[in-house]
Amino acid sequence: MTELHFLGGCKTIGSSAYLVKEDNTSILLDFGASFNGHPTFPQMSRPPNLTVALSHAHLDHSGGLPLLFASSSAPVYMTAITRDLIRILLKDMLRLSNYFLPYEKLEVDRLFRRIKIVDYKEPIEVGQDITITLHDAGHIPGSAAIQVQTPTHDILYTGDINTIDTQLLKAARHPTSSDTLIMESTYALTAHKSRNEIEEEFIETTETIIDNDGIVLVPAFAVARAQEILCILKRYKVSYPIYMDGMAREAARIFLRHPKFFRNYRLLKSALRNTQWVQNRRQRERITKNPGLVVAPAGMLRGGTAAMYLSQIMHNPKNAVLLVGYQIPGTPGRDLLENGSFDDGSGPKRVKAKFELFDFSSHAGKNQLLELGRSFSNATEVFTVHGEAEACESLAKDLHKQYSINARVAETGQRLELS
Repeated sequence: MTELHFLGGCKTIGSSAYLVKEDNTSILLDFGASFNGHPTFPQMSRPPNLTVALSHAHLDHSGGLPLLFASSSAPVYMTAITRDLIRILLKDMLRLSNYFLPYEKLEVDRLFRRIKIVDYKEPIEVGQDITITLHDAGHIPGSAAIQVQTPTHDILYTGDINTIDTQLLKAARHPTSSDTLIMESTYALTAHKSRNEIEEEFIETTETIIDNDGIVLVPAFAVARAQEILCILKRYKVSYPIYMDGMAREAARIFLRHPKFFRNYRLLKSALRNTQWVQNRRQRERITKNPGLVVAPAGMLRGGTAAMYLSQIMHNPKNAVLLVGYQIPGTPGRDLLENGSFDDGSGPKRVKAKFELFDFSSHAGKNQLLELGRSFSNATEVFTVHGEAEACESLAKDLHKQYSINARVAETGQRLELS
């Protein structure tokens, strides 16, 4: 008998956690955090014979893992680059949120002692006639869709998935044989523009600003988005000064150690060589006084060096803030887009600099999600997760209406016996 337990990540983005149970074997797919003022985590009574598989490094999928290691000794499977990336992300989370966290460095260290590295398409036996297999999800370097095969079911958890090529990564390469699909819905309401069109608009905007003696700030997620932007700038042979700051530098060093995870490693190396890595405050001060482009976390302007740069350049209409990722409601980035304001530490201020969102998403858009669902012709059940409620509901309805797929919205706390 195969059961699915939806522990988190339902009708929301954050706290992704899904449990597959088959007799006495339990497989936990992700165990992430949510950030609503302070970190919160899924609730789970630790089952016996637990195995954990991590789809990718982002904290909404990995941030709760140390909680399991106050007492558990479960093996945790992931790709090699994911291991290196969660090390810096969890370290940063401890540094920024220690007061609120229900775990400490001790639990993080225990987690790392239990990590087992696995390659894509390498089946791992975790119970009698039960295997897990990681497949390239195309989302960030090392990201995986996780396949769980039991004696009676073939389950695929997409994790965060991208089905088109980007400058940094190849499109997802996933199986289509599964009968049960746990499917992300982040952009189920949004049809992405073509990647080439977005890239060209981004380059044209940056060149216009800098040619008019402006400074361009690109707040970007430290892992993958920052480096993708640098690859785009290199591919289009831009000639103005380019800088990279914050945790994006540490993530870039990790990327350089794992060439096999990239679509064009030579382009990545060249882009990073073409970029000035910011080292100190004096250099930051110079950057805010001369035309050029700086890529810096945090991508939603929740702290990091991006917030510092914005507070310095926001009062000059010659400058620009180009957001390149999803802005969660309630974040400073979303407030900037909706209200044109930013809190520089002394209260909200009107941003005189130009600001714009470029949809460089690392998630499949509406059309790609529908095509992904359609490709699972053998699926008897599809559960939509990892999206705002409206997105999850829309995707389930569209899959049913267009392809007669038995799709439904998963609910946190729901336990189901697969037919």
